[in-house]
Amino acid sequence: MRIVGQEQIAEMFGVAPKTVVQWQEQGMPIAERGRPGVPSEYESAACINWLVSREVAKVQAERPQDRLHRVQADKIEMENAEKRGQLVSAAQLEPKLRAMVIAAREAWRNEPARLAREVPGRAVREIEDLIAAAFDAFLLRLSRWDPAGAELPDEEGAE
Repeated sequence: MRIVGQEQIAEMFGVAPKTVVQWQEQGMPIAERGRPGVPSEYESAACINWLVSREVAKVQAERPQDRLHRVQADKIEMENAEKRGQLVSAAQLEPKLRAMVIAAREAWRNEPARLAREVPGRAVREIEDLIAAAFDAFLLRLSRWDPAGAELPDEEGAE
């Protein structure tokens, strides 16, 4: 049902016309916006739906005590995961990652000299295959890195 004027829609909801103005600023739908001397028009069903949705959202909003309970539950879950060994702190992980990167860098830095000795007199396709094989071997070694040893495995153990 179409309602004409802020006073009539305000009366329908049992509020002051000033409240309707505030609701419009908050997104209440207006079927046809008025102009000086011509009142705005409202679809009652659309306005009711908007108001119900707005009130439901208020009720469903997280209250401070809800947030506190959620944060406390998250903390307990993290502590349990840490006890089970499923969660590791960044401070524990960083030295291991650093060791892996250093070991990988050192292993890969030796490759250019080794490859240079094998390249003379070879065709371009053979050189590409040689480099691809070196990359594959390196990546395989890297994937088998043992953080306890902090060194990359030897190529013999990479097969």
